[in-house]
Amino acid sequence: MKQLTFAAAAALLTSTAIVHAGGIERTTQSVGMIFEEGSYAEFALSFVAPSVSGVDPTPGQNPTGDMANNYFGLSGGYKTDIGDKMALAVIFDQPFGVDSEYPPGSYYGGVNATLDANAVTLLGSYDVSDRFVVYGGGVAQTISANAAVPIVAGYSTNLDGDTGFGYVAGAAFQIPEYALRVALTYRSEISTDHVTSEGFGVPPAPTGSTNITTPQSVNLEFQTGINPKTLVFGSVRWVEWSQFSIAPPSYPLNPLVSYQDDRIGYSLGVGRKLSDTLSAAATIGYERTLPGAASILSPTSGYFSLGGGVTYSLGDAEITAGLKYLWLGDVVDSNGGVFENNTALAAGIKVSIAM
Repeated sequence: MKQLTFAAAAALLTSTAIVHAGGIERTTQSVGMIFEEGSYAEFALSFVAPSVSGVDPTPGQNPTGDMANNYFGLSGGYKTDIGDKMALAVIFDQPFGVDSEYPPGSYYGGVNATLDANAVTLLGSYDVSDRFVVYGGGVAQTISANAAVPIVAGYSTNLDGDTGFGYVAGAAFQIPEYALRVALTYRSEISTDHVTSEGFGVPPAPTGSTNITTPQSVNLEFQTGINPKTLVFGSVRWVEWSQFSIAPPSYPLNPLVSYQDDRIGYSLGVGRKLSDTLSAAATIGYERTLPGAASILSPTSGYFSLGGGVTYSLGDAEITAGLKYLWLGDVVDSNGGVFENNTALAAGIKVSIAM
């Protein structure tokens, strides 16, 4: 029943663009590739078009304009078996990101931020039995960032790139003849220290160092065959965002970015094999909108999503295309601005090859 995972891939592809979950999270950091049979490679490209706007905290409650820029995401990897019981995978993704810029002419005009993250995970697995697998490995993650908040004394900052290291550990129970698998994955926090430049109405100059520690997380992913052509799948993801902050040395309202609560996201989907070469899938996703003020650099919290996609098989190769539409949670930012009825559209394509 391995063919059933082809249908699941169509919807799971769109999880590479989960958009604003946890504020800056852009992927689920799944390690599902390690469960592919034999040697396997994949490459995925996603495009996300968020629409995030609100009204500012002035008495006139003027529109802020759309402050969230469109962006692309890349991911991919390679997996191979080592003997009968071991496997090795290298996975690349861009797990975190920010690309925001308020248009000129509003109270927030000129406020902007970017954050770029690239991660490489080296993962190994061992089949303890035909039903129990353990896996683990290391992660190297590089982050850089900059921001401007002119409404705070003309403030701006640049955080140079730095690389930090973490680890992944997990275990899975599976019954291959029923396409059943339940996998629990822990990913550690990763800390980086960034040479920081800051300025108040003048070009930024070196002021010290800023620590960024991306949060630890736990992923529970599951799938099971319902019949030879139908698969149900889903995930539950917890991320410790309450421990995350970015606090440059001289910013007068530190932290620049932080979150008060941890986040739990849910997804559920069904895949269906339509023919020998074509399968389709649909998903639903949810993350609760949390109380408390949001950052003006990322004024969303929580989402509800619907997604779907198709996979077409060409011998040992597969092409998967997916779409996801997200309704983003309403928030009040730390200055009193109100952001409501915001959305995002994510599209993705993935090419995979069994070798």
